[in-house]
Amino acid sequence: MKPPSRVSRLYEVMDLMLDSVGDPLALKSLAASASYSSFHFDRIFRELTGFSAVEYQRKRRLRRAAHLLRHEPDVPVVRIAQDCGFPSNAAFAKAFKQQFSMSAKAWREGGWRDYMDQQVGRESDVSFFVAEPDNLAVLLAPYCPPAPGTIAARIAVRMLPAVTLRYQRFFGQSGAALSIACNDVIRERERLDAAAGATAVRPWYGVFDEDPGFTGEREYCYDFGHADDGGMDLGMGLRVLPAGCYACLDFQGEWPRFRSMYEDWLDKQSLWRLDSTRPHIQMVERNAEGRWGGWLALPIKKR
Repeated sequence: MKPPSRVSRLYEVMDLMLDSVGDPLALKSLAASASYSSFHFDRIFRELTGFSAVEYQRKRRLRRAAHLLRHEPDVPVVRIAQDCGFPSNAAFAKAFKQQFSMSAKAWREGGWRDYMDQQVGRESDVSFFVAEPDNLAVLLAPYCPPAPGTIAARIAVRMLPAVTLRYQRFFGQSGAALSIACNDVIRERERLDAAAGATAVRPWYGVFDEDPGFTGEREYCYDFGHADDGGMDLGMGLRVLPAGCYACLDFQGEWPRFRSMYEDWLDKQSLWRLDSTRPHIQMVERNAEGRWGGWLALPIKKR
């Protein structure tokens, strides 16, 4: 078996960083796990993501804290700071205000909505799960809240199985650029399938490990790919989408948004809350007529 590519090794290190977001960052150990010296690791990491490894992990810690402040209102701020790897509440307060231009208290009391609407913008709410670039009207349309209860009535809580995913990771792309890039991945895989005589419809998965509404375009990290079929594609990473409880919204011939699931269902019920340790997932596939359909899945846990 051939060794993994440089990019896929870095993908694995990034996933390790996400899984251990509350632990001290040992740059030397991360570099060694990717078979690099600390100097070369940080240089290559910056080339890939646009950030140093230290800065990248700091931003991920802050976004995890932003998740928890919104969705875990009963957890003290000092506990969230500790769980996200900050050595003191003062250090956390300073870093949070630098990142989000408000205090953690103001964020928890509703400032997150202003940040999402004014500083991040509409693209981060919709673009990362659009798989067809010809439907760019979806990307350009402003967000319109659904009629109350219409999305909630369609949501089903399901236990989803784990999926081993062969994926390509995109950084700093959103809107039409990301849509076209994902579609290029689909077309290339379909070309290879056709050359190999494969005829089965292949489902595609889009994965976002953080709340898209809190993540600016430069910080976007989006995985797009298909279930692993045993092949060895050195240009793609390999990860496992975790099994667990998800709120699922089925769709056909439309492109619903995670935001509507948050606002019409998650924020209005008392049994479930977001589980920030698992990713947002979208599955899409073409039907016999060539139309896209699938589901969105929010990771949830009982309150």
